[in-house]
Amino acid sequence: MSGHERLLINGGLVLDPRSGSAESKDLLIEHGRIVGIGPPGTVNSADAARHDAHDRLITPGLINAHTHGHANLVKGVAGAWTLEASLTNGPWLAGCRDPETMYLSTLVGAIDMLSKGCTACFDLVYQFPRPTKAGFMAVAQAYADAGMRAVLAPMVADKSLFQSIPGLIDALPPDLGDTVRRFDLASGEQTVAAIESIAAAQGDLADGVTLAIAPTIPHHCTDRFLRDCIDIADRHALPIHMHIAESRLQAIVARQIYGRSAVQYLAESGMLRPRFTAAHGVWLDDDDLDLLAARGCSVAHIPASNYRLGSGVAHVRPMLARGINVGLATDGANSSDSLSMLQAMRLASFSARIFDGPREEWLTSSEVIKLATLGSAKILGLEACGRLEQGAYADLVLFDLGHIDFIPDIDPVNQLVTCADSAAVTDVMVGGIFKMRDRKIVSVDTNNLRGRVRDSVARLAAATGPAHALAEQLEPHVVAFAQSMSSERLAFERRIRPRFA
Repeated sequence: MSGHERLLINGGLVLDPRSGSAESKDLLIEHGRIVGIGPPGTVNSADAARHDAHDRLITPGLINAHTHGHANLVKGVAGAWTLEASLTNGPWLAGCRDPETMYLSTLVGAIDMLSKGCTACFDLVYQFPRPTKAGFMAVAQAYADAGMRAVLAPMVADKSLFQSIPGLIDALPPDLGDTVRRFDLASGEQTVAAIESIAAAQGDLADGVTLAIAPTIPHHCTDRFLRDCIDIADRHALPIHMHIAESRLQAIVARQIYGRSAVQYLAESGMLRPRFTAAHGVWLDDDDLDLLAARGCSVAHIPASNYRLGSGVAHVRPMLARGINVGLATDGANSSDSLSMLQAMRLASFSARIFDGPREEWLTSSEVIKLATLGSAKILGLEACGRLEQGAYADLVLFDLGHIDFIPDIDPVNQLVTCADSAAVTDVMVGGIFKMRDRKIVSVDTNNLRGRVRDSVARLAAATGPAHALAEQLEPHVVAFAQSMSSERLAFERRIRPRFA
């Protein structure tokens, strides 16, 4: 992914996510990295090609700390879905995926992200009933072909949704209860063996693509399975990424099963560590945050999905106040639809203002930009990304300051968060190579993409029809049970309960 040509990008307004400021600077790029940066005309650029960036805001590539490439062929499918409704539909949403389908789905997402200024992502890859090496390698190839950096984690469990929630199966109509009792994932041993085969092939991954592991939700995993995942992570030095306290129901179920929160349980199991990321974290309490901070963990903040599924509002300020690293993410296209990190930044900024408290506790635009760059880069383990400094990877985005979003350009940094959308993105570079040029993706041929996707979606609809029909029968019962169970009060609240006179 490295560009070997010396290239001077001159005259642009370069954003520093550490300070939240933007100044006119030149950038010299060689071998995929920034080798020089300074005021216009001060960088030694002999023999370098030139790219005129006057009237452009240059930012680090945005980094998506949590998404699901398998979901891009079901974009827009969710109606009034809660998280539990989405999980009920999971088997058909991710079912019948051969390597070709997984490649195409991932490629659609990569193009979506690149076109909106995102240059790297953390993808939790799901295959039903268990991961396969062929499917995983197809996902990796899609990112390599698009030219994005990616951390890929097999998203795994050894208990189904129905097995994981106490009392749920018994609450279903008898015929549906009998059906889901026979509905098993692959055994923990089979899934562990599959992950081991993928880990053994790490060396075959393309440059810029690395491996992690994602035991999906704590109570979807047996104690033994979680211990096996920890063992794999330790032996292969892999980051760990989990969905933690995403919904009120998850927080309640954890307390029923473990007698304490999921974070407290994971702390005792040895799961929490500096390369552990808690995704969503909507229903974390102060004790949970203290534990995450003490163990050096990160949180992936995913506002669009949290609101789309009605899960609640994660309170980010207390996380930052404790020194917890927080990255920003979109989630998958089945639960947020858009993979726009620009949208994620805007939602993160505005949602921080919902909580009752002084405005000093709101997230500033510069803080939100830091979440989407430096914070997410740390989650991915890409310390050379998320910044535009000497020695950093040349992963950057050019925004048109002549676009209506920046007219007038009173405060381009603030407007990046509050105004900008993907139409203002003109160019995207990864590793010193343009992947999008003059608003056109150039890394892959997109001419026949729509037709390929249409054909693939039609094949999937036919293949997953029975599973889809079963999910439609199950969904109202699961949602009703979840709503009843979620009526239990916790000592804290993450949803707005309006009161009228």
